[in-house]
Amino acid sequence: MSDSHGGGLSVPVILGALICAGVTAILADLMTPYGPVVLTLGIAFAALTILAGILSLLPPLSGILRPVAAFALVNAIACGALIGLAYVGPKPAVTERGVVATLLPFGETAQTIVVRNQSTVVPPALDTAGVETAAVPTAPAAPLTPADLKQQTLLTALASADPAVRLRGGVIALTERDPAVIAAVIDTLYRSPDPAVRQLAVKRLLTQRRGARMPLLAVAGNADSQAFANALQGAGLTIRAINETSGAFDGGLCAATGMSGAVNRNGVTISTRCKTGATDGATVLVLQATDAYLLVGEARNDQGQTAKVEVPLM
Repeated sequence: MSDSHGGGLSVPVILGALICAGVTAILADLMTPYGPVVLTLGIAFAALTILAGILSLLPPLSGILRPVAAFALVNAIACGALIGLAYVGPKPAVTERGVVATLLPFGETAQTIVVRNQSTVVPPALDTAGVETAAVPTAPAAPLTPADLKQQTLLTALASADPAVRLRGGVIALTERDPAVIAAVIDTLYRSPDPAVRQLAVKRLLTQRRGARMPLLAVAGNADSQAFANALQGAGLTIRAINETSGAFDGGLCAATGMSGAVNRNGVTISTRCKTGATDGATVLVLQATDAYLLVGEARNDQGQTAKVEVPLM
């Protein structure tokens, strides 16, 4: 090595250049998730080596450009070493994360620190032809209407793990007066898997049918029960009054009055007296609300006659 008067490079300078080149190459490799940083720097340093080497042949520039060419060459070699490790028999993890992050024990941790903000870097979208497409601006979402807000509040309450919250949300939602909104609320409550919440919907549906004759389909359980089924079906079901808090109601079935019932979490129970032929006997209906907005179950009188019963709620 020449001394400083001869314009050469001392050992400390060469070691410093090697260390700087190594650090640059390693950082570039850790930034592989951003793109081929090592390859880009390797090409740049190689080009700088050639350019500085050629220009250093000119006497006025030789003292300045020869160290530059030497430093650029060291960096190009360091980058080339990592490029060689990555692309000579590459593994998928190496090409995606880089050599250092894949092969060194603490490389992944170091890469996380270096590229911790990479999640904010979003690559441009490509269409099916591989051509970059500009992001299409989306129109701002329309503000929610009061009805939408109430429905959203109800859905949030029904999603709660606390049964009391679900029930309270349903009761509050049923205070709505807008017919369109209340129809959506009832539908949401009725489709809930929570029996207590569905009970609210059934009570409101029966309230809405108050005073009107609800058709009742009865099918005899056996030949001896046909007269009983005919008596049930002939008059239909009429709700005269209903207490939505307790679920109790009264009205007529088989006769204009005399029927009483209750909506509970297991369904709807109705008791009345029904005349079959010359016999007037006590009759009990036990019905379940189905997903098809039907009350379906069985009617039985004190003579042992039975009938399958179906009452539409809507």
